[in-house]
Amino acid sequence: MDEFELITRNKNFEEDFFSFLRSLANSFRVAYITSSRDELQQMCHNQDISDSPFFNIFSNLPLRPFSLGEAMELIIGPSKQEGVPLEPFAEEIINLAGLFPFFLQIACSNYFEYFADDQGAEPNFQQIKNNFMEEALPHYNFVWERFDGVERENLSRIALGKEISTKYQYVNDGLIRRGYLVETNVGVKLYSDAFKSFLEMKGFRSGGESSMLESIFGRFKRRRS
Repeated sequence: MDEFELITRNKNFEEDFFSFLRSLANSFRVAYITSSRDELQQMCHNQDISDSPFFNIFSNLPLRPFSLGEAMELIIGPSKQEGVPLEPFAEEIINLAGLFPFFLQIACSNYFEYFADDQGAEPNFQQIKNNFMEEALPHYNFVWERFDGVERENLSRIALGKEISTKYQYVNDGLIRRGYLVETNVGVKLYSDAFKSFLEMKGFRSGGESSMLESIFGRFKRRRS
């Protein structure tokens, strides 16, 4: 049950609904797997549902970005097996996509398709990045819309090289834990170059020369309309 918080927050689903689900699990060979942005009990529309024994049958498994080793395994193994090895471009792929498996797979796919068409081609990394951004934009927007206001402010300020207000420094801890920020010797940075470019686009305010990302974003919106 994907995005299960849409049910726990929905006032049409009262406590008896969750009691019913619990009774099914007690009486039959039924297993539930739910996904949500945060812990479900923090996203219920009333306290009775938060206290429901339904939630006691779950074990939480936080989903996190890959480790560097896991990311390298994803980049190197499958591409080598298919005869289009991406190992020489592993650093560029990780810089572009970061360590989230979903975006790594998009990046690998774009690199793979580019070199599968012409393995002797001189790499056009800008074209590969453009293709990646066009595919990743709707997903970045989905993620962006689910940040709260302070998280958006912190991420945007980091993308634009601005300082974070002292009273909002604590917000970075949660963003680091969820993988959107990475700690370095010189402070925190965004988890990928592409996500940084997306945030720069979000913060674009000048009326002058348009950026590459604005052009991509415009093409995407026209394509969807």
